[in-house]
Amino acid sequence: MLRRLVALLLFLRLSEAQTFPILLNSTSTLTLAVQPACGSLASENFTEVNAGINLSAIRTLVTFGDSWTSTGSNGTVPLPPIMHPPLPSAGARNSENRRATNGFMWSERLAADFNAKLLDYSWGGAIIDNFAYNTTSPLNKTGAQRTDFVAEARLFFLQGRFLDALVPSQTLYTVGFGINDNGQFSIAGGDMEIAYNTYVTKLGQLQAAGAKNILIHGMYTSHPETDLLQSRIFAYLAASRAANGTNVAFVNLQRLFGTIAATPAPFGYTGNPTCLVSANTIVGGCADPDRSVFYIPGHPSMMTHGLINEYTQAVVKQCVGSS
Repeated sequence: MLRRLVALLLFLRLSEAQTFPILLNSTSTLTLAVQPACGSLASENFTEVNAGINLSAIRTLVTFGDSWTSTGSNGTVPLPPIMHPPLPSAGARNSENRRATNGFMWSERLAADFNAKLLDYSWGGAIIDNFAYNTTSPLNKTGAQRTDFVAEARLFFLQGRFLDALVPSQTLYTVGFGINDNGQFSIAGGDMEIAYNTYVTKLGQLQAAGAKNILIHGMYTSHPETDLLQSRIFAYLAASRAANGTNVAFVNLQRLFGTIAATPAPFGYTGNPTCLVSANTIVGGCADPDRSVFYIPGHPSMMTHGLINEYTQAVVKQCVGSS
């Protein structure tokens, strides 16, 4: 496990005179104090399952999603998670190629644990489909488009096969959307049916292109529209499993983060729930981000990303046979 290794991160700390590189120990300070609640693919609502995915066989990890997954690489090699104070995000100093946290993402940790190559197509602020929401629809003059699952998948289909052999039995595809979809829907409404149709269409296209292992990350909070969406996606996974034998898993991050919110101490959290007061600077932030659930507001700290990785693996290992 990566949390048991001593991984050294290079941080750049500014002083009045010059910049000093400082090596910090990123060994996990937290403990996974909750276990999955395994269910069945026959469930009417989404629950935690693993039907067929074997992490030990995975050599390539392909990720789609938003800032909870994005390394800022957008289909390229991720930049090292170097901090450039006062910027709060680990990665590049002068571009958007940064993580919305202070170190490695959960996906990077998962890939490292199994010596797998990471192809990351997720992007901060991403939604499922711009046409689904009034605030982002190209049909509205005031719509402000975002990166969406459509664009992420398009880039993958364009270049993915050139970056890796994508051996079906050795490639895991993970998908995690909903946070920004809920946000945009809450602002001015939209059509969740479009979001659903796009979601399953892209999953279907991935399967048609050879995907045999698909893992979905459910949202960390509960909302009526996105809960219903996730249950419909869950039903689609069950249908895919029955129709063509696709290996599928669903990880319910609501369980992990709900337990953390209710009883943070057993996990090792002792500081402020959110370390930084702003998404734009570390000024005014906490002294020990390793003990905070979130680093940037609404975005997990590096150590919490470690728990997401551990919890994801726990679901896959403990909920085996949920078919």
